[in-house]
Amino acid sequence: MSTCGFVMCRSLAILLLLASALAGCVSPGEPLSEASVSSSTWLVITDNGAGNIHAGTPYNEAALAGVAPGVDIRSIQTAKESTTAWTHAAFIGETQAVQFFKGSSNTVVEMHGVSQHLKGPNGERIGMTLAQAGVRRSDCRNGKDLWIGMAVCKARGASHVELVFAIPQYDGPFDSLASSEDLKRAELQRIVWRA
Repeated sequence: MSTCGFVMCRSLAILLLLASALAGCVSPGEPLSEASVSSSTWLVITDNGAGNIHAGTPYNEAALAGVAPGVDIRSIQTAKESTTAWTHAAFIGETQAVQFFKGSSNTVVEMHGVSQHLKGPNGERIGMTLAQAGVRRSDCRNGKDLWIGMAVCKARGASHVELVFAIPQYDGPFDSLASSEDLKRAELQRIVWRA
C-alpha cells in the first residue's frame, strides 16, 4: 500500500472513531449515560396529567391536541400491559410523544409518554436507568402479559404515575422481578399516567 493510501485509511479510521465518540454511541446492553438522555422538554407528565389533558378530558382529537402546541393526532396500534389496542397518539413532527387510551365514559383514562423529550413528575426521562430516575427496586413489580420481564415502578410522590423499565437483552427469569444486578441495566421506556 502506498504512503498516500495508508494516510487516507488512517485518517478515515480516526474520523470514524471521532464520529462514534461525538454521537455518544452506546453498545447493546450498556445503560445510557446522563449525556445520552435528552435535555429537550416538550411536555411534563405529572400526577394531574399532561398539558391540558387530565381526568375527565373528552376523548376526541380536538381535546387530545391540547396536550402540547403543534401536535398532530394520529391513530396507532400499541401495547398496553395486558392487551394491544388501536388508539390515538400525539406526534410532534414525526416523533410520537404521547399515547392516549379511552375509558368507558369516552374520556381519557390513561396516557403513555414514549418520547425522550418528556419529563415525569420528578424529572424522569425516557432512557434513564432506575438509579438516574431515583427509583428503588422495592417500588417496582414485575410486569405481566405483554410487559413480562419489565419493571413497573411507582413514581415518587405521584399516585397516578408509573414508570416502565426494560432490561436490554434480558433473558429471565420472567416469573418474578429481575434481580438488583439486572435492574441496574434497566432503561425507562414509558411514563404511564392513569386517571
